[in-house]
Amino acid sequence: METITLKVNDGIFDKFQWLISHFSKDEVNIVNEIDVSKFPHSDFDYISAQKMNELNQISDEYKSGNKDDFEEYVV
Repeated sequence: METITLKVNDGIFDKFQWLISHFSKDEVNIVNEIDVSKFPHSDFDYISAQKMNELNQISDEYKSGNKDDFEEYVV
């Protein structure tokens, strides 16, 4: 497995996390995780429960084959 270092813009970080959450640990693994318990909650942005539900609904729709609202990019 290859290891890379990324800098992800704050404006898209939640989308990036959503994207990598669709891979198994065998496919993509974050190796330099930080121990968030050492930081105050005010240091982090949180996704509200409502926004998390919206993201889960979008993910479920995509997984079920409803890809009408998605654009696929080939890199």
